[in-house]
Amino acid sequence: MYRSRRKNCNAVNAASLARWIVMTAFLALAGLSYVYLTLQLYHLGERKKAIENELASLRTQNDVTNVQIAALTSRSALQRRLKEGYLKMIPISENNIVRLTIPPRQEGENAIQPVANQSGAR
Repeated sequence: MYRSRRKNCNAVNAASLARWIVMTAFLALAGLSYVYLTLQLYHLGERKKAIENELASLRTQNDVTNVQIAALTSRSALQRRLKEGYLKMIPISENNIVRLTIPPRQEGENAIQPVANQSGAR
């Protein structure tokens, strides 16, 4: 009777069961990591696109501002504002203007001068 009970029991190989559990856990972890990293890639791509759009918008605003600065600082715009009385400007008197003139160059000024022989031989 003792033998018949033993034949009815199924023997479980513990090493094989442990190996399958570890492999299943590894595959589940690899799958979850893949899904997580794919979602991260998607979200970072959306964020990059939003930042690039913002950069393009800022560049456009910068160009518009540069055009406005050029228009407001042009000679004609300044003269128009002066006529309107918006700017208070006075002419510069002649005694406050300094003019620099460059003296004419002499022919031998930058020429290389020969050095006399100083070795003592005559």
